[in-house]
Amino acid sequence: MSWFSRKPTQEKYIQAAVTVASNLYLQTISGAQEASAPLQFGFPDSRYRYMIFCLSAVVTSALAYDEKKKIQPETLINGCLQFANWTAAQNPHEYFDDPATSPNSADHASLYLKEFLKQWSLWPALENEGRNMETIDLISSIIHTTESSEPISQSDEKRLGPLALNIDCRLPTMRSALIELANR
Repeated sequence: MSWFSRKPTQEKYIQAAVTVASNLYLQTISGAQEASAPLQFGFPDSRYRYMIFCLSAVVTSALAYDEKKKIQPETLINGCLQFANWTAAQNPHEYFDDPATSPNSADHASLYLKEFLKQWSLWPALENEGRNMETIDLISSIIHTTESSEPISQSDEKRLGPLALNIDCRLPTMRSALIELANR
């Protein structure tokens, strides 16, 4: 009966992560119906940074809840980076104020993703300890880095808090969606 249980390949996990991250981006970007916070993008590549943030949220969710260690972290991260570079090349007007700068910004995808993942590394402990306000503050501060290099202000925390809470609440669902898509 083992032929009934098909194990997802790492490629399927990557495809699923990209789908879930793309949905998160499209549902939460400013102007979307479900957008719970007005994003104030100040960088020419802020939308690209935000898309990579969405990828980092899905990667964090996928790996944090992967108790059986079925997903290979390096493979997932590299696959997400390949998508980030591909989408920047294919859709520069979607992500960059000046599409001519997109190749330079896409070169930064790895740096952005690594920095986001480094910041997300604090999330599991905060979540496990029930430190909800600190969790929301953390996610708000990560989102804020897609907007500005200035330190996050109290008004930024208040503005981004609903979006951060929305994303925090979605993390288990993102993991479930990723697994469901990978198993198809």
